[in-house]
Amino acid sequence: MLQEIELFLIMLIFLEIFELFWQKGSHIQDYIKNLFYFYKKSLFLFIILHPSLYFVIFAQLYFQNYSFVASLLTIIKLFDVSIKITIMDKIYKKKSLGALVEVLRDNPKISPLLKASSLIIYPTLFVLGYMYS
Repeated sequence: MLQEIELFLIMLIFLEIFELFWQKGSHIQDYIKNLFYFYKKSLFLFIILHPSLYFVIFAQLYFQNYSFVASLLTIIKLFDVSIKITIMDKIYKKKSLGALVEVLRDNPKISPLLKASSLIIYPTLFVLGYMYS
């Protein structure tokens, strides 16, 4: 079983790298424009481009691991995608963005560490949720 978990961990890392590459942008506006490009084409396409979400759900079902950390990983991934969809929906329908307007106006640079945080956080939660539960 440990070998399966290790294989799943490697697969999760590769899926996170895939997501990291398509969600590119050095500044917040570039990042949101890139997300919006795919969202505008199709909501279904936008959701499909988050394969790590489906992967963590599949892993949870495959290993029948419903521990707190494994469930937390799934919830965080769902929350991440839903926040992005909410932002894209507000932009697409030209609704009020609230506090996000100031962030978009300032257009801060996204640090490489922030971009790579998904490669640190999600695999760590995966290891904690599956190897130590």
